[in-house]
Amino acid sequence: MSSASGSPPQLSGPGILQTFVSIPQSSQLAEDTLLQFLDNVYTPALIETGVVESVRRYKAANPAYDKQHMIVYNVPDLAPLLAGKLQKVPRTSETFPTNGPVEDFVEFESRIFSLAQVYQTVEHPEDATTTIIYAAMETQPGGEADLEAWYQEEHNQQMSEQPGWKRTVRYSLLTQYRPDGKDAQRMSFLAIHEFGEGHKLGQDVAPLDPITDWTKKCMSEAKAIDAAIYEKVKVFGKVAGS
Repeated sequence: MSSASGSPPQLSGPGILQTFVSIPQSSQLAEDTLLQFLDNVYTPALIETGVVESVRRYKAANPAYDKQHMIVYNVPDLAPLLAGKLQKVPRTSETFPTNGPVEDFVEFESRIFSLAQVYQTVEHPEDATTTIIYAAMETQPGGEADLEAWYQEEHNQQMSEQPGWKRTVRYSLLTQYRPDGKDAQRMSFLAIHEFGEGHKLGQDVAPLDPITDWTKKCMSEAKAIDAAIYEKVKVFGKVAGS
């Protein structure tokens, strides 16, 4: 069952805010303090705005991967998010080393995506997954149509045959930013492959077997690829039943 397949990026309608969080070695903020702030203060405040419906926090399966913490905020309508409705949510805490905002102590990279496709062969509960493959890609100019066709005609089906697979959700990038102003590689296409019990995923993303010629072509011609295995840590909001 598939919906919204191949639709162009929308400035309204459903989507996600995806954020990577890391603590530089020079920071005075402890990881436990950061996570307690995110879980107990920041995330509940975001949900309270009504802009964010639910939140999932993930931890990278491989401790050597450079993006250890990924947070996905599900947004039923992107318009308020893009209008800056979340900017008033407090980002300070008495538990921080100074009175500065959380951005003073951690590195953030955030991306806003519109929903492009939900692919599932059998309908599963929204929160049936324990583990995901995060797969982001930037194509060379003119490569968008071939990537879309690859997903629609081959890769979705091949992924659905893997043990424990539940669904694949694809997104199109609207905007991305870093508060520190550092350059970040643009990743216009995002797929989140969701898995549950019985999956055979390890610490790192491995090519599907067999790896097809079309897959080899898409991978070799991509401008940039970023992929990792993440384990779900916590869920907040509607999906969590709160």
